[in-house]
This record gives sequence, structure tokens and C-alpha cells, in this order.
Amino acid sequence: MMIDRLAEWDRKTLDRHVRGGLPFVVPGFARHWPACKKWTPEHLATTCGTTPIPVSHYPDGVTLASKVKMTVRDYLAAISATPDSWKQHYMESVELSELSEELYQDVPIPADLDDLPGVSDTVFFGLNTGSCCHIHAHEEAVVFQIMGTKVFSIYPPADVRNLYFEPVTADYRRSRVAFPDVDYRQFPLARRLTRIDVTLQPGDVLYLPVHWAHWTAAEGFTFTLTRFFEARLRDYCFPSPGIRCVLGRLIQLIRDRK
Repeated sequence: MMIDRLAEWDRKTLDRHVRGGLPFVVPGFARHWPACKKWTPEHLATTCGTTPIPVSHYPDGVTLASKVKMTVRDYLAAISATPDSWKQHYMESVELSELSEELYQDVPIPADLDDLPGVSDTVFFGLNTGSCCHIHAHEEAVVFQIMGTKVFSIYPPADVRNLYFEPVTADYRRSRVAFPDVDYRQFPLARRLTRIDVTLQPGDVLYLPVHWAHWTAAEGFTFTLTRFFEARLRDYCFPSPGIRCVLGRLIQLIRDRK
């Protein structure tokens, strides 16, 4: 299975792919952005080094324990302290504005994306970082790769049945399959997966539709800026995983009210 590789794109292109639930890649779209030319760990330490931000803390290098407040400079020092210290901290799901409003000057996101519903410009910045396999249950995503190379391994919504997701009463967005070293004896249906690897270089853009499962891997420092926006119910993938995502959200809303 292949995904569209485009020379250019605009809001009409995005809207068409949202309706079809189909991802696309635009190589080099943002390569002329100032961020792609000058953002380095050193530059960010200078620009927003004293800014306190929430950082995910993984004491054992695997399990998220909590969010801790660290300055950007302290975060960079922590993940660079030893060859393995990067495993314990990751700046993920931080709003770009939390780092510095000034950084927006370096990322001229097309203006016709500003009126997307429920926009959130989210930062993923770290060293040798990756993610577990999961879906965006209620969000669409436009991914701008700013620094370093990151590989997205993505799966169409029909593959959710082969990914052994957590039950709707738990973290229903997350697969129990550990990639890349899959235990096929425990998860035999994973042999049926339709995996598509998308390698993003600085300046590349990826549109990732709602309910497309994915996990990521990278080496070295990477900075990924993702513009999330709210998915319309009519663009959910029914019956699966749309029904389980709706049920999961309802259960969470009920719990939040208690």
C-alpha cells in the first residue's frame, strides 16, 4: 500500500484527503522555513532555555510515571548527561506557545490552516525518541518535521483489529503490541498488518488522518511540530475503530464527572 507523495498542497488538498481518510506526504514543503535552517538544541537553549515546561518522566525508560517541570536548558542537560539518560525524559505534547511565542516567527504555517477546528500546535522534541503504537482517536494531524529524521510506521484503520488495542475502559488509544520487536506468539494477528514506513526529513510534511495507527522511531535530536485539529464525527472510521473511540470518550467523560 502506498500513500500520496505530493509536490505541493493547500487547504483544498487537505480537505479532500480528510474526507477520504487518506494520508499524504509533501517532501521539502517547509525546508525554507527559518526553523528548519537555524533550530538546533543550542539555539533553543538560547531562545527559551529558562522557560519551565512539563516533561514526561520515564524512570525505568519505559513506563510514564508523571510530568515534571523543567527548564528547557535543564531538560537538554538531563537527556545528554549519559548515553542512556535520554530514555528517562521526553518533551512531548507541549504547546509551541509554552516554549516561546517568538518561535512562531520561524514556522510560517499556511494561514488557511488557522481556521481548522480545535487547533493545537504540539511539540515533540528529544533525543533518540520514539512512541508506542497508538491512534489519534479524535484528532487529525498535520506533522511538520523541523529537526532531524523521524520514521513514522503507520497502519490503516482496518488494522486496528490486528493491533490488540487496550479495552475501551482503559487507554483505548494504545496498542499492546511492542514494536519493532513483536512477540508474534502473544499477538499472532500482528502478522496480518499492512505497515507503511514514512521517513520524514527536515522540511517534510505528513498528513495523518484520524484513526490511522502509528509508532515512531528516531536517532539523534529531533523536533517535530504537529498541528492537531478536531476530527469531525462523519470522518471517523466506522464501525472500527470509530465505535470504540466514541465509547472510550463517553466512558472518560463519565469518569471525569464523578
